[in-house]
Amino acid sequence: MIHENTRSALMAGTAVGVLWASLPATALAEERLPLGTVLLPGGSETTTLDQGKTVLGNESMAIRSDGSGDANTALTSLPNVQYRDDTDADAGQNGDDILNLKPLELSISGGRVFENNFILDGVGINSLAGNENPNTTTDLSRQTGNPGSYTFYGLHSQTQFVPSAMVDSFEVRDSDIPAEFGGFQGGVVDYRLTEPSTERASGKVTFDYHSDAMVDYKLGTEDGDNPFDVPKPEFTNLQYSAEVNQPLGGRTAVILGFGRRWAESTKAMDPQYRSGKAENDSRSDFWRLRLAHDLEGGGKISFGGMLTDYSQGWDSNYIEDYHMDVETRGLSLDARYENEWDALEIGGLGLSNVKLTLRAIHQDNSAENVNRESEFYSWYGAYFSTLRGVSYTTDAFDAWCDAPDAAREPEDYVACLRGGYGSKSYDDTRDRIEAKLEGDVWRGSFTLGAALERVEAGRSGSGFTSYTASVYPGTFGSFTCPADDPACIEDQYLRIRITQDPYDVAVDAKKTEAYFDLDQSWGDFGLRGGLRIERNDVLKNTDIAPRLSASWTPTPDFALTLGANRYYSGSYLSYAIHGVVPRGVNQSRSHDAATGVVGDWGAPINLNAFSYTQGGLRTPYVDEGSLAMLYRDVWTGGTWRLKFIDRQGKDQFARSQDSTSLVNRLTNDGTNEYRSVSLEYQKAWEVGQGRALDDVSLYVSGVWSKRRSSNDSYFGELGDDGTDEFIWYDNRSYTRGEFYEVTGNRDIPVRATVELASSWQQERFRLGIGADISFGYTAAIDTGTNGTFVNPDYGSRPHDIYEDFNFDAAVSTFLSGRLRLARLQGGDLDLNVKVSNLFNDLGNRTATSRNPWMPGRAIHVGTSYTW
Repeated sequence: MIHENTRSALMAGTAVGVLWASLPATALAEERLPLGTVLLPGGSETTTLDQGKTVLGNESMAIRSDGSGDANTALTSLPNVQYRDDTDADAGQNGDDILNLKPLELSISGGRVFENNFILDGVGINSLAGNENPNTTTDLSRQTGNPGSYTFYGLHSQTQFVPSAMVDSFEVRDSDIPAEFGGFQGGVVDYRLTEPSTERASGKVTFDYHSDAMVDYKLGTEDGDNPFDVPKPEFTNLQYSAEVNQPLGGRTAVILGFGRRWAESTKAMDPQYRSGKAENDSRSDFWRLRLAHDLEGGGKISFGGMLTDYSQGWDSNYIEDYHMDVETRGLSLDARYENEWDALEIGGLGLSNVKLTLRAIHQDNSAENVNRESEFYSWYGAYFSTLRGVSYTTDAFDAWCDAPDAAREPEDYVACLRGGYGSKSYDDTRDRIEAKLEGDVWRGSFTLGAALERVEAGRSGSGFTSYTASVYPGTFGSFTCPADDPACIEDQYLRIRITQDPYDVAVDAKKTEAYFDLDQSWGDFGLRGGLRIERNDVLKNTDIAPRLSASWTPTPDFALTLGANRYYSGSYLSYAIHGVVPRGVNQSRSHDAATGVVGDWGAPINLNAFSYTQGGLRTPYVDEGSLAMLYRDVWTGGTWRLKFIDRQGKDQFARSQDSTSLVNRLTNDGTNEYRSVSLEYQKAWEVGQGRALDDVSLYVSGVWSKRRSSNDSYFGELGDDGTDEFIWYDNRSYTRGEFYEVTGNRDIPVRATVELASSWQQERFRLGIGADISFGYTAAIDTGTNGTFVNPDYGSRPHDIYEDFNFDAAVSTFLSGRLRLARLQGGDLDLNVKVSNLFNDLGNRTATSRNPWMPGRAIHVGTSYTW
């Protein structure tokens, strides 16, 4: 009997093999390209593949992306990009997952998902507040309980959400990154949009459709059951875009573009709520305008603007009438001047092929959680406990909460929750000027640049009052409510109150940066030396990041590069913003046992639990060593890239060991490390004229990686008595922080990708097929059981018990196709089809009973017209 995963792998291999077998012998005869220049799958654009950079064209994006319109999904098959946990035990999909139209967040070369540098049309689009909040415990799509009272939902590491249909190409740098780029500990992603052209009018219009009817959902729980009878997700997803390039005379041109992604979904409320179902929708709009003008005396000026307008509605299934709108808005305006000189002399130094770029940028970004209710009540509708001898029910909430009159199981309770936590907002305004001079000098090239940036950022909130901890007759005795007390009814009162007053806080910062790169060669040897200097007035550190790369190219078909680089974090403002946000106060009350009178609220306890402004902190950084080899073999003429990356993170932010439950302090005691070995192969063939097959290309990659971290998040802890969780694994006790540091990412397997793309009948047809493969591996997973064990530092403590588990290999196969339907007035009308998870392989991930449905095969269908 063939295992299901093995069958999927065989089917994927067969599909690739059939297409490969159709190659004629003449396909092997083609022009020999310079080393480092290859044809990526699915496109005729040449792509530079150097030691730390990969460049993909839009045709390659069409094959690699998942069809959702999210440009970031095209990056997931790159070797040093991680985007999911293959041991995820909550991998089910629900309607709220569908509504989340924000870009996929990625870890590059072991960095956290908010530690990358994303660039769009030459402008940095990184969120200053990151995507992480010290009070964020879960995503909206996984929020099945009471939403966090201080939690800010929907934060994202990017400020602009560009649709994939509007991206012309992109560069991804995962190692050996020049000094021109800073503000990251992961990687650099540079999205390139189409530039205005005076040659002719051109443009593109796209439309795509997707719905639950086009997804083959499977029950993904371990036992294959659906105990809560959760229905399959119901949704509709549309995306469309239009972009037009229009010349305005011989030296001026303008591009105007608009893209929208839209989704709606329905989900069931918890059974006690009479409202039944909640219907929500989401929308992500992206506007783009760029005007370019060639000056008569030489040079070029351009003006551009980008606007992202995102809105997502969300209803809690756990709380009656709890609605929140998650809104994000990002505006970016820039003016750019460019000029080039064939030869230039500065201070007696002769330069050639010189280019000067001056740029001024203004950005205005905001994020909001809008909730119209500012008072929250947590009532019991019913509580039955055999253990405590309690039988309590009330009809006070029958109008909106249908609590049972009798116990359904020995320990049974039903919550009747209502209200909300008010609204919260974040905003920042940035002004930046930058200059870059680049060209050729001596035996190579140089790049010199500098920038000044000023930021004003703020957080505000409407405040809230939260009432919890029900007291009811029977166990607690009878009581009398104070007059006009909204948290007390005839047979129940709430004894805990948390209050946060309205607030409006702000921080500002100034940042300066300068960089220099010099790339020189002597015969077979080359050396690139760079230095980047940054300083901001928040951390008040002068960060000096050296960049060094040495290369040896003894033949045109072989190159070896050795790199040593340092990268500093750009999240200097994130912790400072969170540090000035005020927390609330906690109060409690009780009733007099003799008179039954409910007393006044007690003395307030300040919950100001986070302090990130004590000063003296160093900027987190990563030291990297890299080794890369490029080789073109004599047998197939294909290009190989073998790469080794070793990163050691130092001075990482972490919660101090002497922190308490009320006071948390930030330190530089955190560490992390990342190692990977990757191997890639690429080859493209062009077939002679008169044949059905135009061209075909093959891409294969494999990677082994390992990551360890002392704390699992930006605001994570290193350990202290009273707050740590403890893990029992392999007959030893660990704090959670120690466990992450020891095991690292043992649960990230050896991965591989295979892609084959082709064009037929003068590009009337395009077909791409590939597979992402996770090889078998062993992971330490939570068994779901608990026990009490002795920790050498903290004594006897309750522990979560972890054990090793052997996972099988998993294969996810994808297919993309394009059919030219007609040629209309000089333009092409195409039908586009994308199929992900072709063979319904769910891999090693599982689902919970709350979200039991996992997507199998999914189909996206759309059209595009290009002229």
